Amino acid sequence: MLKPNYHWILKQADETKTHALADALHISSLTARLLVLRGIDRPEKAKIFLHPEKVQFCDPMEMLGMREAAARIVRAVRDGEAIRVFGDYDADGVTSTALMIRALGKMGAKVSSYIPNRFTDGYGPNVRAVERAGNDQVKLIVTVDSGIAALEAASKAKELGIDYIVTDHHEPPAILPDAFAILNPKQPGCDYPFKGLSGAGVALKLVQAVCSGPADDNWIALAAIGTIADLVPMRAENRLIVSRGLQIIGGGSLAGIDALKIKAGISGAVDSDMIGFQLAPRLNAAGRLADADTALRLLLSDDGEEAALLASRLEELNRQRKALADQIMLEADKEASDYCRRGDKALVIAGKDWHQGVIGIVASRVVEKYYRPTVILSIDQQSGTAKGSGRSIDGFNLYLGLKKSAGNLTQFGGHQMAAGLSLPADRIDAFREDFNRAAEESLDDQAFIPRLAVDGECTPDQITVKQIEEMERLAPFGTDNPRPAFRMNAVRLSKIGAVGREKAHLKVMFQGRDQELDGIGFGLGGRLEQISPIDCPSVIGNCSINEWNGFRKPQFLIEDLRIDGPQIFDWRSDRKIREKISGLPPESATLLAFHPESAEELGIAGGITLFEPGMSVRQPDLVLLDLPDQEDQLSELAGNSPLVHRIYAVFYHRHEHYFTSFPSRKHFVWYYALIRQEHSFMLDAMARKIARHKGWSEQTIHFMTRVFFELGFVKIDKGLLTENSAPVKAPLTASLTYRKEKKQLEMEDLFCYSPLSSLKTWFEKRINDRDKATEPEGTMNGL
Repeated sequence: MLKPNYHWILKQADETKTHALADALHISSLTARLLVLRGIDRPEKAKIFLHPEKVQFCDPMEMLGMREAAARIVRAVRDGEAIRVFGDYDADGVTSTALMIRALGKMGAKVSSYIPNRFTDGYGPNVRAVERAGNDQVKLIVTVDSGIAALEAASKAKELGIDYIVTDHHEPPAILPDAFAILNPKQPGCDYPFKGLSGAGVALKLVQAVCSGPADDNWIALAAIGTIADLVPMRAENRLIVSRGLQIIGGGSLAGIDALKIKAGISGAVDSDMIGFQLAPRLNAAGRLADADTALRLLLSDDGEEAALLASRLEELNRQRKALADQIMLEADKEASDYCRRGDKALVIAGKDWHQGVIGIVASRVVEKYYRPTVILSIDQQSGTAKGSGRSIDGFNLYLGLKKSAGNLTQFGGHQMAAGLSLPADRIDAFREDFNRAAEESLDDQAFIPRLAVDGECTPDQITVKQIEEMERLAPFGTDNPRPAFRMNAVRLSKIGAVGREKAHLKVMFQGRDQELDGIGFGLGGRLEQISPIDCPSVIGNCSINEWNGFRKPQFLIEDLRIDGPQIFDWRSDRKIREKISGLPPESATLLAFHPESAEELGIAGGITLFEPGMSVRQPDLVLLDLPDQEDQLSELAGNSPLVHRIYAVFYHRHEHYFTSFPSRKHFVWYYALIRQEHSFMLDAMARKIARHKGWSEQTIHFMTRVFFELGFVKIDKGLLTENSAPVKAPLTASLTYRKEKKQLEMEDLFCYSPLSSLKTWFEKRINDRDKATEPEGTMNGL
């Protein structure tokens, strides 16, 4: 048995709707199921979803406040008023700012920008920035991706006579800013048909409203990056923005985006994963380590050489960001491990002068590894304060957890899954206790097993290039429209190995009825030693097309796997037994021998358990070092050890009975006829003579002699064999020597030389017999 890393949740789809949709659209049942699971269960809705390129943008004027905001911007441009765009330092904020500046610049506006510094200004618009705008004779401020909660900044703008337009997509607070206009589809009273726009998406709607003619392709490219980076729902208008934006970016767009693609090693077609995992982190790196000016300048540049230099700078910042996060993770990981061992349900980890720009990344990585609500704190030794970022898990509201610990905190804010906080450094221990108590009240043991949602089940034969291409029509993938995940149950493996640097990745070949399917599990190379070649694992993963040298074939990207039932590992001819044994966790492995001398002959010092009748092994890993004297001993052991999940078969034996010629009945008949003919002879001399004549081994002849002696057919005295003239008739099996030797031969055949599949069948039968014997009376399987 090999346990999975995740708790698998198979989504339930209406099969009637699935079949009806498949028939109506002439698509596979796999693809139809994916659509039904996403709430797209009618053909007309599915056609729209599968063809986002045919969808039209929503009318921006449907958004509350749009008419007032658009009219004010048009007037500012006409009158030559100075406009300042207030942005944010993450990828959504930077793309929103670049989009707005490019659009206003195209209109001929007198426009400038301000993006706060994470370390000196904090998040969002602030009073000092508004005052600087007033000093610069700015008459209109437009916020993007921020401002919905910045009440003081809006009030200061009004006090200074600056009109203030908020464009944002975050949840509105109970009290809204006193602004000239607010654009946020989530605000009360707004009838805009789609509420899930990103900050860049709201900015795009504004420029669509103020600019005549169709939207510039580059605006859509910028909005696509912001939409993907901010993890907003990949539905409705967001799908339109992203699908069009990806086409534009793939074909070549702004000089800055093209330069960023080159640094990321991206060429040709672009998908949402490339944006989310390669371009967006590079844009974010500037705001995390310094300020976002480099990223904004890159997206505003139209000069290829300048863009290349700025992209190189972002690449270096991203490298530094990775190095800082890796170093902090190294330090935080040790503390996390210690806290988990002592039983903490939530993790609060603090370090001196950890870089505040990356502690959120580290918190996410700790959660990914230990799956506990996590707060990472950076202690400023000069001020004696600590600032931190928190990330949570399903089932624990991080904001409420912090609220229960608020007596220790200076300030905090956030939502269910992420939050920020600050507190005096001398309150960290008290905060850790309170935060853990809040987690203990909310979480049971099952909560610490992460969940993995599965869209459906498939077989290796179903995963073809054609099928994958059909499912790719559901792209772009993202939040609320995840890349499809499938489960394959108990699938045979025709190949298994590890590939990559330090053999970090698991490479397998799944065997279907009609075809084989490549499978790879990135980062799962360590599981190779936990999988026997005859195992049939169940796996969860995504499907993709592997293209190499002009050849395209399907592959399955393994995210998690499990193996049900007992596992048998073949160590019978392995010359590195001691090394193999040392690789097993000592707390979970039992090394068992039936004969005390076996451990010494194998060179194993200590830690050996000797077999005793009636014993039970209570650890999951059982190493069978040698052969039992009787098959029943091993049957008894298997029946008494329900906790054993993995059996490692060594079956060392000193004498090779299997390869010694076991005499047949004809051998015995011929030899007995010779005895009756000769009546008496010296055994050793006759054995040598027979060996030369028949080609038998002398060992075989002496064995048959012992059998005849035990049956009373002959007498032996000082090496002289004499026929018993009146023996009692008896079968060969009446001889203990005969039975013991034959049984030993059969045991060697089964345990030492049979295929591993036969060995597994033997153990499975004993385990099944045991399980049946322990079923409660009256239990009926299958009901």
